[in-house]
Amino acid sequence: MILRPSYIEAIAPFIDQPLVKILAGVRRCGKSTIFEMLADELRRRGVPEDRIIKKRYTEMDIPADISAKDMYDDLKLQIQGKDRCYLLLDEIQEVKDWEKCINSFRVSLDCDIYITGSNAKLLSGELATYLGGRYVEFVIYPFSFGEFMELYRSIAPDASIQQRFQKYLLAGGMPYLANLR
Repeated sequence: MILRPSYIEAIAPFIDQPLVKILAGVRRCGKSTIFEMLADELRRRGVPEDRIIKKRYTEMDIPADISAKDMYDDLKLQIQGKDRCYLLLDEIQEVKDWEKCINSFRVSLDCDIYITGSNAKLLSGELATYLGGRYVEFVIYPFSFGEFMELYRSIAPDASIQQRFQKYLLAGGMPYLANLR
């Protein structure tokens, strides 16, 4: 995993603030990995594991037709009886009318909410209606050249900076490149 501390540093001042934190970006740019880094940051701050509730709405155990009400009921059950919880909800745009559920949690429960989604799907719809003025958005980009350099160092340790730059220009900065030798 290539650490991307600049994103955690940008998000950190908003931890425990009464805003929904939205991580948006193109598919496969590293949003879910940044969520893992955020969970690590919460643990580092002393948040118990059982109060960090992570859901990925693209997993097979999540019904394809899950409704906002189903999502609400499931998460409320997991939060019940606990002090402040941290909701990390990945690819939330897969849930129809998710904005209603998130807004309901925001007003009625003691939780800090973080969501990810792909730009096109996440930012269309009723976001402005339900969360207008009550969220902060962090745009997540593919790897910068510096991050790509860190990745490529493990793949081709003897490559020159020119070779690495040429590879970056050809392949781009999508994090999945780490799996392709």
